[in-house]
Amino acid sequence: MTGALRVRRQRARAVVYLRGGELLYAAANLRALRLIKYLKKHGLPADVPLNPGSSSDFDLAGNLVKQGLLTQNAVDAILVEQVSDVLRVLLLWTEGEWSFDERARPTASLRAQIPIRQLFLDAARRIDLEFIEGRFRNPGELISAAKSLPDDLRLSASEGFLVSRVEDPIALAELLSVSAFPESAARRIIYGLTLAGVLERENWFQAFRGWRAEKSAAPQKAPEPAAEGLAPDAGQLPERDAEEEVTEFLEQLARAKSHYEVLNVPTTAAAGDLKLAYYSLARRFHPDRFHELARTPLHRHLEAAFARITQAYEILANADSRAAYDVKLAALTQAGKLFPGSESAMQPTGTGNGGSISDNALAEQRFREGAAALQLGQINAAIACFAAAARLAPDQAQNRAYYGRALGSQPESRRLAETELQAAVRLDPNNATYRVMLAELYRDLGFPRRAIAEVERALSLDGKNSQARSLLENLKSGKR
Repeated sequence: MTGALRVRRQRARAVVYLRGGELLYAAANLRALRLIKYLKKHGLPADVPLNPGSSSDFDLAGNLVKQGLLTQNAVDAILVEQVSDVLRVLLLWTEGEWSFDERARPTASLRAQIPIRQLFLDAARRIDLEFIEGRFRNPGELISAAKSLPDDLRLSASEGFLVSRVEDPIALAELLSVSAFPESAARRIIYGLTLAGVLERENWFQAFRGWRAEKSAAPQKAPEPAAEGLAPDAGQLPERDAEEEVTEFLEQLARAKSHYEVLNVPTTAAAGDLKLAYYSLARRFHPDRFHELARTPLHRHLEAAFARITQAYEILANADSRAAYDVKLAALTQAGKLFPGSESAMQPTGTGNGGSISDNALAEQRFREGAAALQLGQINAAIACFAAAARLAPDQAQNRAYYGRALGSQPESRRLAETELQAAVRLDPNNATYRVMLAELYRDLGFPRRAIAEVERALSLDGKNSQARSLLENLKSGKR
């Protein structure tokens, strides 16, 4: 785009000039960011006339070159430093006002390149964390590596490691789980790498959506006018009704008799094919895409269906669990039976087919699958299944308790685990097992007093609970 981006935050004002997407110049009314400060910093003699009548810092710099007081190279270096500092300040502003003036046609421009990508990356390392959290709304959003990576960036070890985890498009939630960093830290890194063009996001709100970028200063042939009543993209297929699309998908998934059929891949599929199939399903049918169906029975069934998809991928993506699954599947196929848990009556409620499954029955099915996944150490699959069960039947203490227990196994989700376990205790206050689960979570969070209190409550309900007694002894002796 070409024009002037004007930004204001309280009394501070700044302007950034652009031509065809290229940064030309930036200035601010903050004293610390005026050119005279930089000239003095670089040792310009105090008696040098600075031409106070100049209309801008850029004019002042040009006059210094004309008078032979500074070389063009020296001025370029100082201006790059000044403009970079202006941008460093602006990139940390998360509130204020902005406007864009397409009519502005600046004639002056810097002769040196500003390290824009590095400035973006540096800003993300410092910007308010709550702001970054608000920029990631969809855990199913796909993150992928850029086709051509910039070679002028100074990445930290953490940033370099996270980039190495993105071999193929990966859902945000999965990338957070495999990053090995606390979730807040991982989000900050992902945000910075995306700003810098190292990673790409599937969904990114564009503030300038609807504005036309100026592609070239040369006259362009006017586009052919669209037919009246038709959008420019009318040649594309019309969007399908969300309810119809989800219903058809659930009916198709209900016919799947194995994890391979769930992902719609052959039993000989390579690891890469499995991943592509999973990402394709995530891109098309992740529950977050169908926000218009939120809080409907159909949406709850879609969440349960996606938990099944996650479980299928978790099992097949691991070579050991896939081998064990294949052995069982072959034996059951030979015996003419389905693999336990693979059949799933996924007919959505209210479709008029007479064979719909209730939320409670579907929740019980997802719970059993979650328990099996937890036993096998497939934490992500267990979390997905228990989450679906908890959403389908939130008043069932068992669903909330085991969802919390699975979440508690991941350091970055332990706060959410506390909420779920507390809900389970409220729903079934006389269940000693749930209180022991909550006590173990408090221990892991570093709250020994709360843990002891919950264990003692558990023992008051079940004095013979050996797990509670052992935990209490360890807590009082300082052991884990």
